[in-house]
This record gives sequence, structure tokens and C-alpha cells, in this order.
Amino acid sequence: MTCVNTLPLLEGAKLTILDEGVDAMYARKLIAGWIQMWKDLDPSKTFDLLLFSDPKSTYRHEPEPFRSSNVHIHDYYTVDVNQLDANTINDKDFDTLEHILKAMETKSTVIIDCLTSLILFVGLSKALWFLEKLNKEVDLQLICIYRRDFVQCQIPCIEALGTKYMKIERFHGIHTNDNINYTVEITHRKPGGKILRQQKLVTQDSTTYEIQSEKVETNKRLDAIYKNEKQKVESSFRIEISEHEMKQREETVLPYMINSNPTNTSKIHYQPEDIDDIDEEDPDDDLCI
Repeated sequence: MTCVNTLPLLEGAKLTILDEGVDAMYARKLIAGWIQMWKDLDPSKTFDLLLFSDPKSTYRHEPEPFRSSNVHIHDYYTVDVNQLDANTINDKDFDTLEHILKAMETKSTVIIDCLTSLILFVGLSKALWFLEKLNKEVDLQLICIYRRDFVQCQIPCIEALGTKYMKIERFHGIHTNDNINYTVEITHRKPGGKILRQQKLVTQDSTTYEIQSEKVETNKRLDAIYKNEKQKVESSFRIEISEHEMKQREETVLPYMINSNPTNTSKIHYQPEDIDDIDEEDPDDDLCI
């Protein structure tokens, strides 16, 4: 069973995509828990945080692990408008991306916040080119925050982009404490090609951001009952019959079943009235046809 806390330690976890919605923005908190876990295992481990969605100042209000000396924050969101040239802006995009690739520490874990904003800045093709190049440059891990409902130009088949894909959803159950609760759907691609899929309920301490997770179990029996109830025809009266009623129906003799002996023959007895004109050659003469 996979534990979300140690998920980045799985074999082959090179590129991780954290797919969050605007109503479930928990990716930063999840990464904060991972950073603390990594630091406990290796105090010398470093992280490069590439900002494309917010200025560096916003991280003053983010979880404490981001303010650690192990985390180096690079602000690519704040732009000097006086240096913008409409004729060379596309070249500047590539220059900026090339500069980032050259400046990265190969032994560092790189975090992109967020990939969706990068797409807005440089376009989908350039963003994917940068992601592919960066994934080859970094020896350890690359983690990307992706907001699925942030822009219309979305990455097709985003779940197949990385070696590990996590779709973050809101938790709609009952909160019993002040902890942070959400669910994640995990798709992990092992080096041998096997794919591991799980759904987890994640609970994080609101102070330490320690991660705990448990598998989301679905009650198949209740699901089947609910499905059968939906298929039933809704009616204001009872349409089912009991076993006793079924037996009574089978034993009921209908009028057309009486004297059903094939040897019996039926006859029509007609008694003419005074006004009737019996004409064998033209029986319908009185009908004026």
C-alpha cells in the first residue's frame, strides 16, 4: 500500500504532476509536507522553487518549510515592464527558459509553481519543451503544480505526462478536527511499465504539515443497491405482486376459457323482426349500400 507521505521516494518517481482545481488548492501544502520529510531524511537536501504564478513575497504566508534555507526561490513571475519589447518578446521567452536550464542545480529537486501560468507566458509548445529539457537536466526529481481549470488551453492527457500523477480533489466528508483534509487519485508508472492506481484520503496537520493518508474504500454492496434503486420505475402505487397474488392470477379462469373443448361448435341464433327484409340474394339490401 502506498503512503502519500513517502510517495516521492518510490522507485522511478522522476516527474510528478500535482493536478489541482481552484476549489482544491492543496498542492503547496502537500509539497510542504514532502519538503519536511526530505529534510528529516537528508538535512543537506536542496530545492529550487520556480515561480510563474505569484511573486516571491507571497511565500512569506506559505507553510514554514518553504522558508527554510534549503529552499531557493526564483521569481520568474515579476516582470519589469520597462524592459518589454513587443518585437523581441518571443526571443526573450526562449532566452529566459534557456537561462533557467543553465542555472539549475542538477542535484536539486525542482518545483514549478505553476505549469499552467508558464503556459500562459510562453505558450503550450514552449512550456512542454522546457519541461522535457528540465526533466533531462535534473538528476533527482521535478515536481509541477498544474491547475486544470485555470486556463482553456489545457495539456492533453495530462495524467500521462509524468511518472507520477496526482489529481487533488476536495474532501466532501465530515471534518472531525482542524486538520487539512482532501483526496488524491494517484497514478504511478513503475520502471517496468506497470501502472499503480490508488485513491487516498490525505490528512495534514495544520501546523507541522505532517502527512497521513488512508485508502478510500468504496462499499460495492451499497453502490449496487443504489444503482438498482435508480433503475426502478418510480410510481405512486404498488406495481409489484406477491407470490400469493401470482398464484391467484394463474388459477383465475377467464370467460373465453370456458367450454374450450375443440369438439364444441358455436352457432349464431338470429330471430328476424317484422320489419326485416330477408333476401338471400342480397342480405344487405336494407342497409342501402
